[in-house]
Amino acid sequence: HRLGTTSAVVADDAGSLVRRLHAELLAARDLSVVDAFFAPDFVSHTNPPELPEGVEGVRRFFAMFRDAMPDVEVTIDELIVDGDRAAVATTIRGTHTGELLGLAATGRRVEVAGVDMVRVRDGRIVEHRGLTDTVGLLRQIGGVA
Repeated sequence: HRLGTTSAVVADDAGSLVRRLHAELLAARDLSVVDAFFAPDFVSHTNPPELPEGVEGVRRFFAMFRDAMPDVEVTIDELIVDGDRAAVATTIRGTHTGELLGLAATGRRVEVAGVDMVRVRDGRIVEHRGLTDTVGLLRQIGGVA
């Protein structure tokens, strides 16, 4: 029974951390907030090739959306927690008013789906796998037919 209690605390921590990440990171508009959520030894197994590894890659990923869509907001569509891991499906929404993925601002309202799986240790994310629907995004801003 004691293990169940410990597991619930860890699960709550992973879920709470993911909820806070999505509520606070883009809202803060300050990329130094990334350090509060991601461990220094953070690894992403699905890092986009144009971004650096580790925490700096996370900063640049969020900066890309923050700078391209000043009104960006993230909705958690589904969150599943299992021990020290969390899986989250999100929708990013905003108005494309800055360069994004090499394309000039269109002024269009866009929605981008994403799915991420993270592992948490000591209150910070240490591992990530995920996909963002960049093809769907490019279709919305005119980059793909």
